[in-house]
Amino acid sequence: MGRARSWWRRLVRRPDDPVPAQSRLARPGFGPWWTGLAVLATVATVGFVVVIDPLSNHRSGRKSTPHPSHPVPGGTPGPGRGQLPGQVGSSGVPMPRGDLPGWRQIFADDFSGTALSSDWFAYEGQPDGDPGGWFDPSHVMVADGLLTIGGWREPARGDLYVTGGVSNRHAVSRSYGRYDIRFRMDQGTGIAYALLLWPADNQYPPEIDIAEDNGRDRRRMYGVLHPPQGRPVERSVAGDFTQWHTAGLEWTPGRLVFTLDGVPWTTITGDGVPREPMALALQSQAWYCGHTWEACPDATTPARVDLTIDWVTIYAPT
Repeated sequence: MGRARSWWRRLVRRPDDPVPAQSRLARPGFGPWWTGLAVLATVATVGFVVVIDPLSNHRSGRKSTPHPSHPVPGGTPGPGRGQLPGQVGSSGVPMPRGDLPGWRQIFADDFSGTALSSDWFAYEGQPDGDPGGWFDPSHVMVADGLLTIGGWREPARGDLYVTGGVSNRHAVSRSYGRYDIRFRMDQGTGIAYALLLWPADNQYPPEIDIAEDNGRDRRRMYGVLHPPQGRPVERSVAGDFTQWHTAGLEWTPGRLVFTLDGVPWTTITGDGVPREPMALALQSQAWYCGHTWEACPDATTPARVDLTIDWVTIYAPT
């Protein structure tokens, strides 16, 4: 995120990690505890408008099945959930396979099974600085060729909108690469999403938010660099992110190129571009009411709000 770290840190743990007596708060980092949020919004296929705001301060800062005792609003993923009409189990764009000029494909997942592969793990816990949110692996589902991270209210959590998140940190943690994520996000005030790179050693900063939003109207996507030192560099692009889009990043020494549907929409350069190994995290999150930038759920928020991902590809530079 392009704002104060405390708002976006996550308390998350792998299902096989012990719960310490006093939890350490971290963003979707990668280790026993990891946290973080990069929210993504996609642009309309007919075009987009870029807004550059490098010193913005307007923000303060495992495949699982639903628990049987908690009915899932809207049912499980399938026709009409996470897909556009006529695109059952697919976003309409097939997952790229093979190398690209200057890039060697090292990871690809089109979620064609019925569970997360062993390359991924889901995490859980309350986001740091956000009493209005909670991550739960039971909100992460794979079906019909899609990864769905669902948000709905859970009575066991005080009727909060509970969401989820995943990382493939154990499969791919590296310096430099190309990342492409085919996704869409349901309309739903107060439920934000994030696609980001987080340090492999779980030590913030840095952070690269490939795409994120603030849970408002899905009409703007943010790309943000949190450098090892200095202020965040934030960019944004307008579009309709309830529709399918491909969010991408090309990370090379001293340079970040953010892409949307294969087209570069902004570039960040300089010494602040990270050099250390980082890993991918995908998540959504509900926010508490009273925050100055993120919206919170209200009477217009649907019973269920899904972040849906068709495929993910990662490349190493050749």
